[in-house]
Amino acid sequence: MPVKTGLVVSMTLIYAALSFAALADAVELKEIVVTGTRTEKPILETPVRTELVTRGDIEKTHARDLKQALEDVPGLLLKRIHGKSGYEVWLQGLDSNRVLVVLNGEPITPSTGSTVDLSQIGATDIERIEIVKGATSALYGSSAMGGVINVITRRPTRPLAWSLGADAGSYGDKNLSGEATDLTARHLSGNFSLKRSHVYLQLNGDVREFDGFDLNPASYATEGDEGVKANLDLRLGWIPNAHTEIYLAPRYYTEDLSTRFSTFAPGVGDIRKVKREDAERRHTTLGAERRFNDGGRLRGWLVSDHWRDRTRQDVIATPVVEQQRDAAIDLYRAELQWDRLWGDSRLFTSGLVVGHERLMQDKTENGQRVEEVSGKTTHSVEAYLQDDIFLPGRWELVPGLRLQDDSDFGFYAAPKLNALYTPAWFDDLTTHIRVGYGRGYRVPNLKERFYVFDHSGLGYMVLGNLGLVPESADSFQAGIEFARPGIFYADINLFHNRIRDIIDTDLNPAKTAAQGLQIFEYRNIGRALTQGVELAANYRVDARLGLRGSYTLLDSEDRTTGKTLTQRPRHQIKAGMDYARADWGTTFTLRGIYQSEEFVDSQNRIESPAWMTWDVKVTQAISRGVTIYAGIDNLGNVHRAPDGETDFRPEEGRFIYLGARFDG
Repeated sequence: MPVKTGLVVSMTLIYAALSFAALADAVELKEIVVTGTRTEKPILETPVRTELVTRGDIEKTHARDLKQALEDVPGLLLKRIHGKSGYEVWLQGLDSNRVLVVLNGEPITPSTGSTVDLSQIGATDIERIEIVKGATSALYGSSAMGGVINVITRRPTRPLAWSLGADAGSYGDKNLSGEATDLTARHLSGNFSLKRSHVYLQLNGDVREFDGFDLNPASYATEGDEGVKANLDLRLGWIPNAHTEIYLAPRYYTEDLSTRFSTFAPGVGDIRKVKREDAERRHTTLGAERRFNDGGRLRGWLVSDHWRDRTRQDVIATPVVEQQRDAAIDLYRAELQWDRLWGDSRLFTSGLVVGHERLMQDKTENGQRVEEVSGKTTHSVEAYLQDDIFLPGRWELVPGLRLQDDSDFGFYAAPKLNALYTPAWFDDLTTHIRVGYGRGYRVPNLKERFYVFDHSGLGYMVLGNLGLVPESADSFQAGIEFARPGIFYADINLFHNRIRDIIDTDLNPAKTAAQGLQIFEYRNIGRALTQGVELAANYRVDARLGLRGSYTLLDSEDRTTGKTLTQRPRHQIKAGMDYARADWGTTFTLRGIYQSEEFVDSQNRIESPAWMTWDVKVTQAISRGVTIYAGIDNLGNVHRAPDGETDFRPEEGRFIYLGARFDG
């Protein structure tokens, strides 16, 4: 069905979604966002469309990590990372390898070499999340072809503040213990902040512990990981005067997870195995910012990010570990940004970035080293320029350019152009029209070139490829939004992305036949197209009740074969309802997600079924500083079939939990 036909369907479905969706808090139309232009702007006035998840949204939905915090964003797809624990994010039909996740605008080392695991970022430290869709490489560089998700962390707002929260829940009959009443997932979080005239401190801790779950209790294999994920984040700041800030922000993450699986051997039967993964990230930022009396600003930061990961595949009946793989990824980055006002109608932004990355990997089998990727490195120098021009007649024009020189792939220039028009069509309704073009560009990362992703125990391996060339894309965005502050907000957005030299995995028949395993290699496959429309609306009915609904239509095509791209549902509806009684201290939240069928194979012969889930949340203030909350995630217990390799429905079934938070 072409996009024009889909527009008719989309209008029908969005009205249906709004008829039962609700939102207690209308969009915060005065919120300041920074991601689209790298400068502060009210969300309605930014020329680059920006979607926002606030701290209030996070607390209202009881989100425990970044994955859960992003679930309500229109058009956003959250998918299990293949062969690993955790979740990744797709935007506008472009997968996670092409979506850049940053922390306060700073890079995060992807835990698998190219994909950031959203479940590794605890929600306790998040103040807000800004989402910009479409190619933004002109400002953020390689890997931002599909868009940018910028996680903004919390800052102290009071002289002294603290909070402590805990919750626990059960997967019912899917618990590995076999006891439905066991609390098999537990969460503990806390933060402490101190603010004085010239210094501040923000400390956040978050621990998520799991006993795992099993969609088929009769089988040995399990779906849900057993183990722990933990974050500890600190930010120390010195503010010598009203114009200057210097800060140090060390962050630490660790995980210890295990999953059971089995493989079949002729004449032996099922061989029971355990996959264990231990990992840690040490991330440190040293930054400074200076604001000038003329409205200009100079800021910069130094970032070091170190990821260590050890995975083991162990046959439980033997005394040795059959396979162990150790990987290390180190990232160093320095960035300097200068913003300068030129007169009353122009704001010029420029920046310089220097980056260095290193990958190391070892593999041992039965205690013997069999392969090594030693010290593979890449480095780059980048510069970006942007001119924010306010034109007569309600126009704002923002051209930009990023220049990149990569040690392995040479020089490239990525331009962008955004425009905002604010017509005076209605006296009491604010209207904005946005159009944009961006050139996306992504160099092959070290994983795609050198990494060996060995799942031979599961029957396959993925190999790196030194012959890869960079990807490029043209991204077009256009939209119109209407807002009546505090009451109503709606927007319609069209997108069109054309990608060339896509890097993806493909089966190597010769190596498969030689090794008796499915051997996949990274290759430049060809060209692809993603396009569609997103509609979203929020409406406050009264002081207690508001409405939310969104619909996304996605068309995708492999332009070499003419087939639809895999794992991209054509239709998605998201809806919700929040009802708040301030006099009772009660908030009731309802969220629903529908996704249509999606193709599993590139020949479009196998489809994963459509699905729909509902989440119910209740928050109750008991007294000053004491809150209890409870919820049911996936109320209808919709999940994929056990051992369903071609079933992409949710992996987690119904989850019931109860928690409490204390604030001081």
